[in-house]
Amino acid sequence: KKIFGDKKKISFLRKVKTVIMAGGKGTRLKPFTQILPKPLIPLRERPVIEHIIESFAKFGVRNFLITINYKSRIIKSFFEEANLKYSIKFLEETKPLGTVGGLKKHSDKFNEPFFVTNCDTIINLDYEDLYKFHKKNNNDITLVASTKDFEIPYGVCELNKKGTLLKIKEKPKFNFLTNTGLYVLNPKILNLVPKNKSFQMTQLIEVLRKNKRKVGVYPVEDKLWFDIGQWSQYRDTINRF
Repeated sequence: KKIFGDKKKISFLRKVKTVIMAGGKGTRLKPFTQILPKPLIPLRERPVIEHIIESFAKFGVRNFLITINYKSRIIKSFFEEANLKYSIKFLEETKPLGTVGGLKKHSDKFNEPFFVTNCDTIINLDYEDLYKFHKKNNNDITLVASTKDFEIPYGVCELNKKGTLLKIKEKPKFNFLTNTGLYVLNPKILNLVPKNKSFQMTQLIEVLRKNKRKVGVYPVEDKLWFDIGQWSQYRDTINRF
């Protein structure tokens, strides 16, 4: 099986680093995660983290940094025996520091924009195009957002200020752009992350917005996004993947 893309894509993204956030406890997937760490939950006979890595690797990405904390020995053991054809390094957290807090002390490892992804998200998109989008638009951070359609299965009442019924909308539909947990970051924005403090990606985005830094959004179709963060999503992914 050919893991990497064509030579052009290999030369374009081969030095770009990808951080996979794999240190969480996966509490929404208990009791499964009381035995296995979330990144090793099976999906079509392979752990989800392997699917994530290969989604990047087929576009030439070869350097992966995996943040670990919960059940870290099991994750390390898996990769020691996997004999994979790309570079895997571990960033160990002695305590959970959120989706971006743990990257602060490793900021010297990044000298160009890099990918960050959750360990429960697989997105089948063109990572070369995403990276070019980030650089072309001079974004400080680019988040990948998926279109989501929701239908309320009831008639919804619309009232005026006096509480009088104006009309009833039957089963209204809404659509939103949902944060998928995949990002491209410029290294310099890690300077805005506090040291040794739990700090989430959403907090960093708010800091960037307050400082009038550029936050870009790269939209993708919902059918390209597979999420296993909760049992209902995991079951849906098994049916669709």
